[in-house]
Amino acid sequence: MRRYAADISSLAEEFQQRFRDFAAIEKEITLFSSPFSVDPDDAPDHLQLELIELQCDAECRSQHQQLPLVNFYRQLDKGRFQEIRTFAKKMLSLFGSTYLCEKTFSVMNINKNRVRTRLSDSHLRDILRIKTTVFEPDLAYLLQSRSQYHPSH
Repeated sequence: MRRYAADISSLAEEFQQRFRDFAAIEKEITLFSSPFSVDPDDAPDHLQLELIELQCDAECRSQHQQLPLVNFYRQLDKGRFQEIRTFAKKMLSLFGSTYLCEKTFSVMNINKNRVRTRLSDSHLRDILRIKTTVFEPDLAYLLQSRSQYHPSH
């Protein structure tokens, strides 16, 4: 029982460490994902006026509810919501795409569960890089060339 408690504690600490970056930008993520539920006073100064205008616009509220988030920000009027659109582009660029974000977390969870605590930060980074790229390595060739250089393996 103690062994499992130690493993669970270690795993929890690793996940906390990995998500500290997200905690640092939690307000920005909330503003990006739910602009109609954020108090404008809590938003960065340069976004407050546009956020108030956005929240008062019934058509924008309706579109936010009906459209995917990317499409919602894409259709916002460039003249009226220039700062909010720039902010949204910044937030979207953090992951490149929603799909990439979901894929990254899925890969991280699958690999973390499969190999448990033997997975180091560098291993996880390498796995995520491999799994989120379109490059298809020739594994048979790589294994064959490695066995030629290391015949004892």
